[in-house]
Amino acid sequence: MGKEMLPELIIHNTTSLDGSLSGFHADMGLHYRILGTLGPDAMLVGSVTARTGAEMFTGSVPPEEATDFEKPSYDTGSAGTYWIIPDSRGILEGVLHVFRRSGYCRDVIVLVSEGTTASYIEYLQQRNYDYIISGTDHADYRQALEICNERYGFRKIVTDCGSTLCGILLDQGLVSMISLVVTPAIAGKDCLCLFGKSTETEVKLEPIRHEVFDSGHMHVLYRLTGR
Repeated sequence: MGKEMLPELIIHNTTSLDGSLSGFHADMGLHYRILGTLGPDAMLVGSVTARTGAEMFTGSVPPEEATDFEKPSYDTGSAGTYWIIPDSRGILEGVLHVFRRSGYCRDVIVLVSEGTTASYIEYLQQRNYDYIISGTDHADYRQALEICNERYGFRKIVTDCGSTLCGILLDQGLVSMISLVVTPAIAGKDCLCLFGKSTETEVKLEPIRHEVFDSGHMHVLYRLTGR
């Protein structure tokens, strides 16, 4: 499979004026409203972010029921997109059913590696979760995204990942565009830079569009043009 098989990958997130993911109040309603306008076929969600979100959303993870072992059945046009979650270490074992039940997720596709334990693969198979094996120790994102394009027809994938996954995707040259909701606030000493885990020294961007809201928030969309 060649590079032309890669889907368009957009990093979307909300930051402070100094590029932080924390230390300020984020308008998550605006965040997800703008994300929806990007028209993703699927979301790429980090496993740590997913687990943290599941525990916050439910308070405590509910036990599985018989229906959690079956693939969801959706009518055409149902809300929600597929979630692609890299989880070679199996930290979401016993948690994935929370996403299936949420109404925000059409279903989960798990990215694993050759080093993923047989017990976790069995867990996924028993519950009819789709999974993609790539890479030896960690998921090979380039190969996995190509398979997502070929197998599911995903042409556009959006991720609102944290700095670790964001850095990996940038460093591997997989990002097509960056979409930021800039909050009118400065995090200062509490700054957790969205791009702080990238090893790249410079990534060149071309502005596509921007919009300023009455609240003072700004949405900016850039296309990556080079390094």
